[in-house]
Amino acid sequence: MLGSIGFVLCAVALFLFYDFLLRAARALARDRGENLSFLLADDIIRRLFSILRWPGGFRYEPDGGPPPDLPERFLVVANHQSLLDIIVVMSYFGSCRAVRLVSKRELGRFIPLVSLVLRIQGHALISRKGEAKQAMDELARFARLCARRGVDPVIFPEGTRSRTGSVGIFHSAGVRRILEEGGSLPVLALAIDGGWKVRNIRGLLRNLRGRRYRVRTAGIYPAPAGKKEILEVLERARASISEIVDRWHAEDPGVQRA
Repeated sequence: MLGSIGFVLCAVALFLFYDFLLRAARALARDRGENLSFLLADDIIRRLFSILRWPGGFRYEPDGGPPPDLPERFLVVANHQSLLDIIVVMSYFGSCRAVRLVSKRELGRFIPLVSLVLRIQGHALISRKGEAKQAMDELARFARLCARRGVDPVIFPEGTRSRTGSVGIFHSAGVRRILEEGGSLPVLALAIDGGWKVRNIRGLLRNLRGRRYRVRTAGIYPAPAGKKEILEVLERARASISEIVDRWHAEDPGVQRA
């Protein structure tokens, strides 16, 4: 418990300090702090994974890294367990410069460093309170930005974080909007596990010791054309991700299934 509290305090101090640096750069730098936002985000991700080892060896374990023959650009669809999934995805693809993510709008406010980075870098901030027009307009802007910058969009089609680690239903509306506005893209399915155990402060304090955060490419699918093919690809992606996550859970005797 003391190690977990130490991790939380160190992480908060880092986020506050880097937030101060980025706000200063935003006021003074010609690019309004965009380049520094990438440098700080990449640096804090490395530091967080190092600090996470302190409270009893919580480990980030990418399984082999991305495949070597990736398409030039692609859409990433991943299951969702924790706020930490954001930094896991950024780390898996080498840098936060390589990807932009769809996140809930609440993350764009009042979270030191995180909120500022999401806004400066152009990540999508979506309302989850039934504001369909806001969501679709924001996804359209996001998809066009990703195409213009040559970066890979990332979406969590479940729309909410899993409380048990089990993979939920993949919703297609956001995926369709990104592909309509950002151009035809292959789809990379990404399996993530471990975050549901540390999805909030209570989980961080109780479950860091000896835990693993795992990630693996579950499949790459040709660019779908039209609603029917998008639904088929999403179902295949979900099945592949679920198979991997279920296998990981079966290997971990500490997992309690829903």
